[in-house]
Amino acid sequence: DLLLETARRGELHHAVILHGPSAPALRVLAAGIARALNCHNNSTGDTCASCRRVDARSHPDVHWTEVAADRKFVSVDQIREIVSEASLRPYEGRAKVFIVDPASSLTENGSNALLKTLEEPPRDTHFLLLARAPDLLLPTIRSRSQAIYVGGEEETDEELRAAIEQLLARFAKSRESVALLTVAALVAQHEKTADAIALLAAILARGAADGRFAPLGQQQLLAAADGALAAIRALNINADPRLTVEQALAHLV
Repeated sequence: DLLLETARRGELHHAVILHGPSAPALRVLAAGIARALNCHNNSTGDTCASCRRVDARSHPDVHWTEVAADRKFVSVDQIREIVSEASLRPYEGRAKVFIVDPASSLTENGSNALLKTLEEPPRDTHFLLLARAPDLLLPTIRSRSQAIYVGGEEETDEELRAAIEQLLARFAKSRESVALLTVAALVAQHEKTADAIALLAAILARGAADGRFAPLGQQQLLAAADGALAAIRALNINADPRLTVEQALAHLV
């Protein structure tokens, strides 16, 4: 509510990283911010024509940039379209809003193409970057944005979660390397590889906090979690998913 009110007053930071475990929750909030920035009735969102068009994704000043169906990443051309469109004044709303979902799908070249616009943002222009965690974005993007955590139920594959936790517990007890190799295989072969690796990172980090895999040591678990986040970034340069996950899990050995 506070964030929506800040947007309504026109005091929102020009670049915001909305991050959290639930992609739907991030999208709902991003749409809410877009409504608050452009509501005809100057509310935080109601049933006016502008708010309805935002919800229908047909508002001329609210742009969603997503990964194309035949690609794995947001292309540089898509970012150049954002930069070009951002240079124009709003058509009918109070602000132009650019939502990148997920921002972790930006390549290094795409991030660099967006950087200058983030450094010198046009007036009445806002960028909402959606991501599971800020660390998945380049430091240069993070340094020019305000990161805001958004709670919500985590989207998980419960079978995958259970399998990872069981295998990590097995490794913690027996130190069987095959358990870690199996974790890497399960995660790398998942339909949504980046989400699966992020789930692994979350399990490792929580294990460090609650002592679930105590024999492995807190620092080792945190190092492996950091390695998993780095593995997600490595996907942007077409690194081998299984190899990068194995390298992350090597911190536990």
